[in-house]
Amino acid sequence: MIHNPKAGDAKHGQKELMAALAKAGHQATYQSTKQRGYKKALKQPADLVLAAGGDGTVTKVACQLIDTGIPLSVLPLGTANNLARSLGFAGSPEEIIARLDGGKTRAFDVGKARGPWGERYLFEGAGAGLLADYVQSAKKEKKKKKKKRSKEISKEQEMTRHVSLLRRMLHDYLPLKWKIRIDGKDISSRYILWEAMNIRSVGPALYLAPWAATKDGEFDFVCVREGDRPVLTRHLDARLAGKKSRFPLPTRRFRKLKTVWEKSIFHFDDNLWPEKKQKPGSTSEIEITVKPSALLILQPETSLRA
Repeated sequence: MIHNPKAGDAKHGQKELMAALAKAGHQATYQSTKQRGYKKALKQPADLVLAAGGDGTVTKVACQLIDTGIPLSVLPLGTANNLARSLGFAGSPEEIIARLDGGKTRAFDVGKARGPWGERYLFEGAGAGLLADYVQSAKKEKKKKKKKRSKEISKEQEMTRHVSLLRRMLHDYLPLKWKIRIDGKDISSRYILWEAMNIRSVGPALYLAPWAATKDGEFDFVCVREGDRPVLTRHLDARLAGKKSRFPLPTRRFRKLKTVWEKSIFHFDDNLWPEKKQKPGSTSEIEITVKPSALLILQPETSLRA
């Protein structure tokens, strides 16, 4: 088990999680992501690797398991848990652990992004515009909260804060010109946002690609132009009001995307590029391709047997 002790609450610390695994009959070893050696630990023989944390923890672990044949399972302890939900991990950590024995293994597509930094893997998706700038603003707000030591709030309240931030940013966000080709077709335009998505949700659990499949060998391209601004606004307002609202804009599936980066913030899953210390050229070509069935996921049994 690879665990982020900063995720979740005291109820799901090392002691509690290891006790739940022992109770379910699993022989497990523990490794914290906050200590050196988690990559080395993942090279040891294992029947299963369990990532306990948020989307960032799952991504760290999954990167080390690509093409190894060792399946991954998840204990969702973060706020958004986009990956965990898309992979079918619902319920408390104790419930998931109790259902691992009857679980089934399935394949999961992974994206590979090439650019000035080299190569990196994608599990949720990548994109630019409003959502990338939102990720940057959300990270800044998180740092401020830590300094102020503000009172704890529920995950639902935290998600509402994030959607409110996104809604405020959308109000006067200017669309930017992007040169993009997907599977050889030119779709360059001015976009408020565009996303290359592997899973259905992104950011603060926004379901922008409701039909995305994670084992079809393709990603979904989602975009919002100036004329779509009122549509996205209504979608976010419905979310803030607690109403269910399927994302109304169409998606397009692809296997390869090429774009030209020109100084805008770009996000890969929950990470931003360029980082503060990086100074890339004025323009750079970025390519995203799909690596089919590169990862194995062990999904827990739907319900416990009587």
